[in-house]
Amino acid sequence: MEKKKIRFGVFGLTRGNELIYCIEHSEAEVVAICDHRPAALAQSKDEWFRDRDVMMFENFDDFIKADFDAVLMSNYFCDHAEYSIRAMKAGKHVLSETLPNITMAEGVELCRVKEETGMTYALLENYPYYGDFIEMGRMYKAGTLGSLVYAEGSYIHPMSAGEQNGLAPGERHWRNWTPRTYYTTHALAPLMMMTDALPTKVTAMASFHPEITKGTALRTGDAAAFILCQTDINAVFRITGWAHYVTAASGNVLCGTRGSACVDPETGHVKVSFLHNDPAPYVKYVEWPDSEYGPIPEKAGHSGTDFYVINEFVKDLREGREPYFNVYRATMMSSVAILAWRSILNDNKCYDVPDFRKEEDRKKYENDRITPYPDENYRVNIPCSSQPHTPTEEDLETARRMWQNKDYLSR
Repeated sequence: MEKKKIRFGVFGLTRGNELIYCIEHSEAEVVAICDHRPAALAQSKDEWFRDRDVMMFENFDDFIKADFDAVLMSNYFCDHAEYSIRAMKAGKHVLSETLPNITMAEGVELCRVKEETGMTYALLENYPYYGDFIEMGRMYKAGTLGSLVYAEGSYIHPMSAGEQNGLAPGERHWRNWTPRTYYTTHALAPLMMMTDALPTKVTAMASFHPEITKGTALRTGDAAAFILCQTDINAVFRITGWAHYVTAASGNVLCGTRGSACVDPETGHVKVSFLHNDPAPYVKYVEWPDSEYGPIPEKAGHSGTDFYVINEFVKDLREGREPYFNVYRATMMSSVAILAWRSILNDNKCYDVPDFRKEEDRKKYENDRITPYPDENYRVNIPCSSQPHTPTEEDLETARRMWQNKDYLSR
């Protein structure tokens, strides 16, 4: 007997439309889509649903009442927690595409609502599913590298003014107000999954270079933020989030008491070295895609990792198991992002990373709603730049011209 497919609703169709392919090839199907832009709904319908019916909604209230099992949250980066909470309360499982919460109080509420409703919650973080990271994790867990001493994870993505403005079409767009520590899951998640280590303390420093913002509406003048995390296995992680600089290295390394493994930035293969060259250094060739799925991953985004992470979530739902990046690991990563930024703004102070499985940690942060994202009047209660920075009128005029000359689809 053929298994009944998991029925998905997709909320937010700029990124969401890119992920429909992955859902449809994972023993699941999309039956509902929601976006406030009629043009985005029409585009998705034309691209994916010409030959079958799909429920289409322009508002979340109607969408979340529809008949489906799980919702892919691919809406604005800074709005995921609110809608994820509403979705779980409506009896829907949640796959959240970006940082799950941007205030500490939202993280507390996410955990409480997940427990109250019994729904499955997972973070759609695709970077841990790259082949090189999976291979490095296998080596570490097999004991090849010894005990972990130090690990690096980086997300380095410098952008031209055109690329930045294309991805952030509007002065209040979330990308223009995001501190460099907040976009940190691409760097931190692979380290956590490779080693099963959890961050316990965090401190950070920023590198302020406002010249990178020329011609954009960026409100942060920082080129990068460098975050140090103590972990529960006595190893130290060093990570960056959405860094704007050029590097000749990959910035992804596991260093143990016996040896180290890193990603060769030119080949994408794993280079392994040992203490005293015993045994000799070697290169581990990583072959993708996984033959189990044939050519399916090749057609998915981010070198197939979009497919793997969504396919894993569908398996979790089918088998009734807890996702690896469940609500507790996900909110822990959010806490690292949020508290690292506070460290930068408070003379590099070190903060304990809360564990929201514990009620005493929840109590500490249940009313903490500090956020760098502006209200409709551009008011914030914490800055998004380590030093004062505001785009010039010339910068804003350049950005506005770009927005007027292209039909940008925001996300």
